[in-house]
Amino acid sequence: MRWKMGAGIVVLILLLWGLTGPHFMMSLDKSTYSPGEEPELTIRNVGLTPVYFGQGYLLYRWENGSRVGVRTPFIFIAVLYDLPPFHSWRQSVALKYLPENESPGEPRPYPDLPPGRYRLVKEICGPLVGCRKASVEFEVSG
Repeated sequence: MRWKMGAGIVVLILLLWGLTGPHFMMSLDKSTYSPGEEPELTIRNVGLTPVYFGQGYLLYRWENGSRVGVRTPFIFIAVLYDLPPFHSWRQSVALKYLPENESPGEPRPYPDLPPGRYRLVKEICGPLVGCRKASVEFEVSG
């Protein structure tokens, strides 16, 4: 009888874990980068249901104790990635910014991010519970 109760508790925990998702981990390959390097962003689905996300991301720089948005020069095509349970996905992130009064997408070399502390934010969604914002921090050294 005990094993039935134990098995029932395990099933209940797994069901709750699956319904409270999305469960994922987001990380970068390093915490500090030099100008011109391209970090590799990894998203791991550690849940029981798939997670969904696009290729785009937001970038923020820490200035005077608050986050300030960084304009990136890239236009992301609206492609939705479906990451099955216990799989991972990798993306290279270009550490470039778009100077003021310039338009994204024009083919030219863009300047590297200046030294400082940054946060990369990505929206990751799951069935039933909706979307959550995930972030990782990193530094660009001078």
